[in-house]
Amino acid sequence: MTRSKAGNDGTQILKQAQGMKRVPEKFQASVVIVQGHAEGMEYPLRKEYTVLGRDKGADIVLKDAQVSRQHAVIEYREGNYLLKDLESTNGTRMSGALIKETNLRHGDKFSVGGTTLQFVLDDTGKPRTYEIS
Repeated sequence: MTRSKAGNDGTQILKQAQGMKRVPEKFQASVVIVQGHAEGMEYPLRKEYTVLGRDKGADIVLKDAQVSRQHAVIEYREGNYLLKDLESTNGTRMSGALIKETNLRHGDKFSVGGTTLQFVLDDTGKPRTYEIS
């Protein structure tokens, strides 16, 4: 982009922003609802930043009155998956404890509102097993 001269208010063309970044293809990550509405439903995590919430604009929409519109996010950063609470009203829990941010590992279960989800990370192609209560 060139600097405009005094009095020249011409249109400037900037490079288009890149689209949403995606998780490397070698990872097959998802979350599964193990307790709550749509129990057994699996949601693949294909983006680096995946919002969970009640809002229709969330990446993973949860039908749960105890879930905030934008409740939590699962973020892929530097080879790790992180679960972060987005200052939700009822909080995000892992092993019963409220969390602000924590690393996710295969099989971890966490709760948002009255919904319990399980994080699944599959990079080996082995069959997956879920523990639905």
